[in-house]
Amino acid sequence: MSDRHSFSRTRWFALPGRELAVLVLGVGLVLAFVAAARAVDHVWGRGDLTVSGTGDATPLPARMNVNTSPAHELALLPGIGAQTADRIVRYRKEHGPFRSFEDLLGVKGIGPRTLERIRPHAMCAPLPGDPQPPED
Repeated sequence: MSDRHSFSRTRWFALPGRELAVLVLGVGLVLAFVAAARAVDHVWGRGDLTVSGTGDATPLPARMNVNTSPAHELALLPGIGAQTADRIVRYRKEHGPFRSFEDLLGVKGIGPRTLERIRPHAMCAPLPGDPQPPED
């Protein structure tokens, strides 16, 4: 082997002090930046977000009116699938609008636990022109 060839192989490792310090500082800054980005993502990137349901990415409206919502929207409520949503719509057609949230307990497939799961996401607002129940 020639001296020139072996010298070019090791030349970049034999950096003078100042260049080696700049290289080490640059690599250190890159590693520090990557670590900081991962830490920020870990602390703020995940938050207290809780995801539940069937994995459908469709967001729920603020509060769904069980007296006017179609079955495909009702099926998005937690614990309510397509069959129970169809039962809600059928019950509504047969018995009229729900007067109170607890009236949903008359729908097959909805019990007290399911009712409590959907309560934050649904409401029983009266229909326009519907007489209001008498106040006590």
